[in-house]
Amino acid sequence: MSWHRLMTSAFLVVGMGISPALAQSAPDDPAPAEDDGTSGQPPVVQPAPPSPSSPPAAGPYDDRPFERAVPNFFADLKRLPSIDTAVVLGVGGIMSVVANHNDEEFTYKASAGGTDDVFEGGGVLGDGFTQGGVAIGVYAIGRLAKRSKMAHVGADLMRAQLLTGVLTHSLKLITRRHRPAGDFESTTKTYSFPSGHAAASWTSATVIWRHFGWRAGLPASALAAFAAASRLPQNEHYLSDVLFGSALGIASARTVTIGHGNRRLAMAPTPTRGGGAVMFSLMPN
Repeated sequence: MSWHRLMTSAFLVVGMGISPALAQSAPDDPAPAEDDGTSGQPPVVQPAPPSPSSPPAAGPYDDRPFERAVPNFFADLKRLPSIDTAVVLGVGGIMSVVANHNDEEFTYKASAGGTDDVFEGGGVLGDGFTQGGVAIGVYAIGRLAKRSKMAHVGADLMRAQLLTGVLTHSLKLITRRHRPAGDFESTTKTYSFPSGHAAASWTSATVIWRHFGWRAGLPASALAAFAAASRLPQNEHYLSDVLFGSALGIASARTVTIGHGNRRLAMAPTPTRGGGAVMFSLMPN
């Protein structure tokens, strides 16, 4: 697949995230209430409506993730377009386009020594069925043990994996990029871009990070990075597939867990001499 097609596909996804977010307008100024002159009190000012760009506060988890899988999926898909998503996918898209120029060289050098057993383990760890099974297991244990926090994490893992899986395989069908070893020699028999293993692994790691912070997020991210990187020695993916797949998984998980982290990404235009700039900052939720 040419880099032109790869870049177009990547930035179509980024555009889906950034366009609606940039189109949002600021809330109107507060409007004073009508006064008939009989009360003798100053008019009451109605509070301004909340900004549509601010993320909603985290509410109670959906305790019916199986029954409400389809409605939840479309709700998450609707929340996917955002500045946060655009930044994550934009960075992943740029890195993928840059890496695309040397994709074959990276994969050839990584797989030159053959597939080691440790990398086979990474392939099993990052498999979508493995990650989905873990998500269902966490939810089931939480419900059986009456641990609402664990059930909440499991439900979010399930929702995020479903969103990631649909987006990943949709992009595979759009780009139709062949794998380094050939599609019929692949163990999964699917197209190459983006990497489903990288996407699924980083989805779980991001959900864990958002719920438990860096102490649990760092080990989970290390496992996700290993699972994603193992696709190169296995000759299953190019580096650009892995990079964008990782970004896609992070973006999907952040969409499902809006309001769970203690910080959110904020963007503000800033005037500079001779032009302007856009400043990104992390703000408390």
